[in-house]
Amino acid sequence: MGMSFGLLHLPHFLSHRESPNSPLTKINNMNVLVIPDLHAPCMHPKAIAFLKHIEKKYNCNKVVAVGDLVDHSAISFHEKDPSMPSASEEFALAMKQVKQVHKAFPKVEFLIGNHDALPARKARVIGLPDECIYNFKDLWQLDGWKVHPRYAKIYVDGVQYRHGDSGKGGLMAAHRNAQAEFCSVVQGHLHSQAGVVYHANEQSIVFGM
Repeated sequence: MGMSFGLLHLPHFLSHRESPNSPLTKINNMNVLVIPDLHAPCMHPKAIAFLKHIEKKYNCNKVVAVGDLVDHSAISFHEKDPSMPSASEEFALAMKQVKQVHKAFPKVEFLIGNHDALPARKARVIGLPDECIYNFKDLWQLDGWKVHPRYAKIYVDGVQYRHGDSGKGGLMAAHRNAQAEFCSVVQGHLHSQAGVVYHANEQSIVFGM
């Protein structure tokens, strides 16, 4: 969805038709701090301070980061700007910011985004398997974080969290994904979109954020 900084998931009301074994039925009344795409080393200098303010203000008891913690501009598939830092320089700069994020938020559910996955994606182009790629959690020294693979979906209080580079795209993508999944959806990835859109019928109400 492309949120600038942290947001909380909003109340979600379950349909009585949902299975008791569904991940959607596990309601724990959590306040979730959502950390969207930070793209280190391009993180806003006030991002962490803002996120900590939101965490305290709303008494958040869980943190979910929806991907693209790092940018990897120097190894992207796009045309390179020769004035930008090299891959090695960018990694060193990104590591400094990632360490700041990790210190501020030592326990996070993290969903790998398309930028986070660039080393593995580039490796596949030349035929290297994932086994040859350094584990993301170890590479970025994210002890205490639970790192989920690319395209993963996790559920907290019946709300689905995903990076957003799979499923429905286009305008109001989070809302369209919520309709397709029959549950509320929080996603990142799409930086030009922001907000929360609800969809309701006589049985239930869901939102896309």
